[in-house]
Amino acid sequence: MVWYKNLYVGRLMSVKKDQSIDAIDRGEYSAGVYVIIVPDSESSQLEIMSARELRHEWVREHCLMIVGLALGRAEANSMVEALVNDVYTGRGDADIRAWLSEEHG
Repeated sequence: MVWYKNLYVGRLMSVKKDQSIDAIDRGEYSAGVYVIIVPDSESSQLEIMSARELRHEWVREHCLMIVGLALGRAEANSMVEALVNDVYTGRGDADIRAWLSEEHG
């Protein structure tokens, strides 16, 4: 899995950010932790899912990049709104994948 270099981190998650990233990399998934991912399917620009879903090999293989880390679904939804706003402000459109590849590359 690839972590976005400018990872979006929720306010509630900010205290546990490094611990949560390390845990996910080790294959440990805390309850209540959500990730925002770019899936390999181009029919979706982003997906929000419980970090526990990453324990499935198929999900890990089809996750191109983790762009956000949140504590709770509501915080994840707010972060997606912030990300879309940043994309629109930066590019003038809603092409999240292009913006992330420009920012990540």
